[in-house]
Amino acid sequence: MKGVSVEIMGQNLTVASDENDEWVKSVAGTVDERIRKLRANGNTVSSVNIAILAALNFADELEHLKKEHQELIDRITAMKERLIDAIDGKLALEPVDARSKQGPAAGKWGS
Repeated sequence: MKGVSVEIMGQNLTVASDENDEWVKSVAGTVDERIRKLRANGNTVSSVNIAILAALNFADELEHLKKEHQELIDRITAMKERLIDAIDGKLALEPVDARSKQGPAAGKWGS
């Protein structure tokens, strides 16, 4: 783990990370930008309070993204199941002799 020098809230920090320097600086820039917006929009002057509000904002965003991610996974899983059912249904409806005339599947996945 290496240290990367960043500035957040006017404070120079060395952040230990396995990520590359540009990534760490980008994340730190995002944090600093969020804090600047909170500072500009509110009456809070305490650095600790602003940092807590920024953390709450990021946590809220993260939780919403987790929920959206899970909803997408659930939709993909449901679509996959419908496709499997449709494929299985088609194979079940196809006459046995029609399937045997096709021969083994093309490619390296033969039967």
